[in-house]
Amino acid sequence: MPELPEVETVRQILRSEIIGKTIQKVEIYKPKDEARKRISLVKEISEEELVNLLIGKTIYEIDRKGKCLFFILGVRTSDTQDIHQNTYVLISRLGMTGKYFIEEKILTPTSEQEQKDLFKKHNTDDSRVLTFYLDNGQESTKLIYCDSRRFGSFRLQNFKDYKQLEPYKNIGTDLLEEKVNTKLLFEHYQKRKVSIKNALLEQKVISGIGNIYASEILFDTKIHPLKKTNQLTCLEVEKIISSAQNILKEALKLKGTSEFDFVNPLSKEGSYQERLKVYNRAGKPCPNNCGGLIEKIKKEEKEINKGKINENKPKERSTFFCPQCQKLEL
Repeated sequence: MPELPEVETVRQILRSEIIGKTIQKVEIYKPKDEARKRISLVKEISEEELVNLLIGKTIYEIDRKGKCLFFILGVRTSDTQDIHQNTYVLISRLGMTGKYFIEEKILTPTSEQEQKDLFKKHNTDDSRVLTFYLDNGQESTKLIYCDSRRFGSFRLQNFKDYKQLEPYKNIGTDLLEEKVNTKLLFEHYQKRKVSIKNALLEQKVISGIGNIYASEILFDTKIHPLKKTNQLTCLEVEKIISSAQNILKEALKLKGTSEFDFVNPLSKEGSYQERLKVYNRAGKPCPNNCGGLIEKIKKEEKEINKGKINENKPKERSTFFCPQCQKLEL
């Protein structure tokens, strides 16, 4: 699933290519599979309503909070490009496999073959969800959204209201855009009794961390992923936030992690997967040279109860850690 560095990479590229362009046409595609056909990625209004409301709107800004993208849409109020009135916000969640592609920047004579191959791989009849046809009077752009698993979503809200509505109002502090109050975060964690790994995946307090970076952050801070939040010290919380910000910044510089299938709107992969130390590295020697091997906690979360490890219902995805460097105090 795209996490903060991947979503911000998408935002930066889209912002450089489509700001100031007007939506001329929107096509929504239906998958052939009947079960998948029943899953609409457009929420709260019908697909037809969405298309009708989008046509004629100009994209004036693209914001991000956590793992959500916010396309700020408006209409010109004069012949001057800069004078406009914001009217709607198109909210885009990428889910597990959502991808944007700018077709004109990929299918060019100078594009690398790898770009074209990745575009062909992901832009299939089954994965293509919608296409925005954009124009600014000088250049036309075809922006394609693909989502093979169809876990992403689109919502259209009034510009004046969206920060008071779901999802924006319930997205926690953005780890790269806002200052984190570690004292308040520590106090919040003291009132709870969940694993720190699960707490990092929640998006209502701090936002932007997913499964990959959570494993990397906890390895960097030498904190066991199953340690309860109410057992953390204030210093450990400070270390977690500092590590999270450093790792996310570095991953953003490298255009995200393409450990699985993330590609950006130019159909290029990120390279932070080359820096991963524990995620998806089960059985490999610990990079700290401690003598331990990286282990994997499977989907079933192993909770600690009176010194015994019991398996409960699935609560999180696979977690990777070093049992030597990240010891769990029972």
